[in-house]
Amino acid sequence: MIHINGKAKSRLTNVREEDIQPNATDLRLGKVFKINEDEFMIGETDCKEIKKHRGSVELEVQPDGYYHLEPGSYEVIMQNIIEVAEGEDGFVITRSTLNRNGCFLTSGLYDAGYHGVMAGVVHVNCGIMKIKPGTRIGQYLCFKAETLHKYDGDYGLNKEHDKKYKG
Repeated sequence: MIHINGKAKSRLTNVREEDIQPNATDLRLGKVFKINEDEFMIGETDCKEIKKHRGSVELEVQPDGYYHLEPGSYEVIMQNIIEVAEGEDGFVITRSTLNRNGCFLTSGLYDAGYHGVMAGVVHVNCGIMKIKPGTRIGQYLCFKAETLHKYDGDYGLNKEHDKKYKG
């Protein structure tokens, strides 16, 4: 593992001094979307991936300054933009305070060549979670990696997915 604020070539925006931890960098909550309960479909035909997302609805911050999250799953967008360098990759882990309170953040691998918003899903397992925008919810871990080719997927800057969230 290498520190993204140390010797890594990858870059992360909107990092405050207090976000830099000994082995990782904290990520702060931007927007929250309630994931719809519509059908989700994924498959492949002729080496082409087919996706039909459930969709989501952006939540509003309540008058007390917090998002109020009932038990369920929520797509979250961080305040950070990542640019993953060739020869590196990374992933996000949940901050321990959320873990200890039955809330978990899951996210996929950030491949070399990915440049865009950072997103994940917060799973609220019990009781209401009240969380303010800007709260530290995850930590980015950066690793040296063998890069066979750069990321060329559906997400990233200038793609329709990220336009929704930067918006």
